[in-house]
Amino acid sequence: MIIKKRQLLLATLIIALAAAVFVNWYYTRPEVETAGAGKGETTTKQDAEQGINLGDARYVLSTDASLEDAAAQAKASEYFAGAKLRRETAHDEAAEALNDVIKDKSSSAEAVKQASDALEELAKTITLESDIENLITAKVGCENLVILNGDNAEIIVENGSLDDVSVVKIKEIAVKHSGCPVDGISIIEMEY
Repeated sequence: MIIKKRQLLLATLIIALAAAVFVNWYYTRPEVETAGAGKGETTTKQDAEQGINLGDARYVLSTDASLEDAAAQAKASEYFAGAKLRRETAHDEAAEALNDVIKDKSSSAEAVKQASDALEELAKTITLESDIENLITAKVGCENLVILNGDNAEIIVENGSLDDVSVVKIKEIAVKHSGCPVDGISIIEMEY
């Protein structure tokens, strides 16, 4: 009697495992259609559209140009990260100097007022630079660095990302958000 219960339990577990494997296969299989009518060959829809047979070799990296592009992209990313870090450090140092003037008890009321105004302007500039960078990235799709200085804006973009349409988009964003005149905006394409 014990042997039959064990056999029944084992058979149930095997059936449950087979059902789980079937359900997994059923929901994760690619869409299959017959590509070679009557030949018995099957391919996925994506492969059939591209004219690729199952088992064909595919090259992932076929030229050295791809390696050069990847190296240039890494160099550009490194440049932009370093430039943003240097800009952030300069902003932090300026904010610290202004805070020192504000906190100094021997500072005149006029000096404290000027430092407070300058600190407020610095905070607005930092926010504007970040907002403009994010909008350019979203609309043009390139890494960039925005430097605002009064009525001037310098925008550095990665190499290969400028065309007539992107220049217009970048200038539109800069004028709209920074308030700089169009002739005060310079767009520089990074060389590497």
